[in-house]
Amino acid sequence: MTQSSDFKDTLKQQADIVRIVGDYVKLKKAGAQNYSGLCPFHSETTPSFSVHASRQFYHCFGCGASGDVFSFVQKIENITFPEAVRAVAQKLGVALPKVNFSSPAEAQQAKQRTALLEIHERACAFFQEQLKRPEGARAREYLAGRGLDEETIARFRIGYAPDSGFVLRDRLRAEFGDDILKESGPLSWKQEDSRQPSAVRPQQKNIPKQPDNSERPENTKATPVSAAVMYSKFRNRVIFPIANEAGRVIAFTGRTLSTDEKAGPKYLNSPETPIYSKSRVLFNFDQAKEAIRKLDYAIVVEGQMDCISVSSAGFHNVVASSGTAFTEPQARLLGRFSKNVVVNFDPDAA
Repeated sequence: MTQSSDFKDTLKQQADIVRIVGDYVKLKKAGAQNYSGLCPFHSETTPSFSVHASRQFYHCFGCGASGDVFSFVQKIENITFPEAVRAVAQKLGVALPKVNFSSPAEAQQAKQRTALLEIHERACAFFQEQLKRPEGARAREYLAGRGLDEETIARFRIGYAPDSGFVLRDRLRAEFGDDILKESGPLSWKQEDSRQPSAVRPQQKNIPKQPDNSERPENTKATPVSAAVMYSKFRNRVIFPIANEAGRVIAFTGRTLSTDEKAGPKYLNSPETPIYSKSRVLFNFDQAKEAIRKLDYAIVVEGQMDCISVSSAGFHNVVASSGTAFTEPQARLLGRFSKNVVVNFDPDAA
């Protein structure tokens, strides 16, 4: 993916590297044109990272990292150079010219990432819609019992996954093909012997029985012995969307409302995908990062409900590890905004 040289040069002239780097690193003025801070690319306690305002250049005297505004965004976001150019343009509110890809593989990868983001946004809107329907009454009761009001529910985009395994699937199939849906996360799929009764279809309540051939291709001559059966990964669960730093939904955690042991784990997480790596993401980071920078410390809790409760109490600098250990990539993510972290996990053996 490439942008024209003229566009990149013009964009670079418009960009204020101090402001853009300052979105990630706490900078202090250290001279007429220089600003300094703790390097986001390696661990240090004494600032060795320098940004020069007029030269539009950064350099770390500790690890040697250096470059312009594009290379900084590329390195800190772990994205390609063309994606960094796009990110800088978006930060400045500059319209992008037509994108040219360097290879068919690069074009396909970008198309896949775009589709996965769109699928998650559609799924999130679906879950929010279902929470407001009569079927979502129990989920609303659960959230009210946890002290969450409508404003908080809307702010965190909390939703409900119905008991049916096919409603979300059919909604998404209206816009996306099965190949990309299999890779997306909100849906699960299994190979099924088309000659045998289905053993993987999720339980559904008050839903008319579908014909036996509802999962098979219309062309009976080409019907394979083994066919993929796709269904919603999350069923009868309160849904907590997980967003990336830009606020785009990339994954979900579902909290079961069932008391049946066969319903699966209490909390169910999305699988890792090309847009989601659990160890590198913090729940609520997109909303908390500015408060973390302003207050110069972050609060890290374990679960989404813990995070939402703490945030609702007025501590907007809180994030959650989503039930996993606090990882080094997550620490580096927070370190771009503050080196001070308060970890408050549940006192259990895990």
